[in-house]
Amino acid sequence: MRASALQFSSTPFALARNLETAERLIRAAAAQGAQLIVLPELFNTGYVYTPRLFAAAETEDGATPQWLTSLSAELKVHLAGSLLLREGAHLFNVFALVTPEGKIHKYRKQYPFLWEYCYFEPGREPVIVETELGRIGFLVCWDIMQRRAWEAYRGRVDMMLTASAAPRLHRAVLNFPLGKKIYLAQMMPDLLRDREALDQWDAEDLAARAAWMGVPVIHAVMAGRFVTEVPWPRLSFLFGALARPQLWPWVRQAHLASLRAIFSGASTIFNANGEILARVEGEEGLAIADINLGQAPPPSTTPNFDIPVSLRFMELVTKPWFSAYYRWHRSSAIR
Repeated sequence: MRASALQFSSTPFALARNLETAERLIRAAAAQGAQLIVLPELFNTGYVYTPRLFAAAETEDGATPQWLTSLSAELKVHLAGSLLLREGAHLFNVFALVTPEGKIHKYRKQYPFLWEYCYFEPGREPVIVETELGRIGFLVCWDIMQRRAWEAYRGRVDMMLTASAAPRLHRAVLNFPLGKKIYLAQMMPDLLRDREALDQWDAEDLAARAAWMGVPVIHAVMAGRFVTEVPWPRLSFLFGALARPQLWPWVRQAHLASLRAIFSGASTIFNANGEILARVEGEEGLAIADINLGQAPPPSTTPNFDIPVSLRFMELVTKPWFSAYYRWHRSSAIR
């Protein structure tokens, strides 16, 4: 079968513009014979940290799901992409797979990353969808780093779809008034030490995971610049600077800072041996390739699933606070 992974930059909350860009690339992929087309994480709203995400979250009959369903039926292709969906009183980052018959299959991101806990809840389980194309599994961004997430699919699927909007936080900068800049890597030594390796995770590590799974992986990536406010800025800054007393005086001005980075990686299609079949070069484009389904012999080595200790520590310490932020803002948004 022929698959495609799209890559483009989404403007935060510019829904019409983002869907127009996505549709242009989808039609280009379909014209080249793609039967399955994968879009990046939060392709419709853009990836930022702000309470505006609560209002931007849609329901299953919202504008973006309807757009996906209509386009899938018209082009007779399977479309997949991540968006924020409201399900009752809960919000999830949902990887939706839409079939030409109008069926919507949903996987909820299981492992939010740090501030993402402020805006949606984690999913609880893997999802395997039986389609005419084969058995499909899903992971979104930080899920990709979790060994347990991959193990739940190993030996049970014919292909994996992954989507990400991963800011290069190991090279991100906090911009304060009067030109003061503080790099996150200054605050967390593990990020400084591992930043060269982190630059390669999307290519080398994901290739190793595809080979370990023995199935093709279609990976769609958000591109461009990442600029955002920081939730609970003073608390967030203090957590990050715990080991750097010389930075503590800047806690008072943390609410005035903006976080800036670029998104990591490139949309890529890997075969069952972890070899790159197609990859986007540049900020916008599509990777397209014919993939063979069916499992390859498992490799003798296991991929590296180690995550920097500083990030693990921050996840552990901040999760209760960021989850409380989510519950507070979600309740306000629902009212």
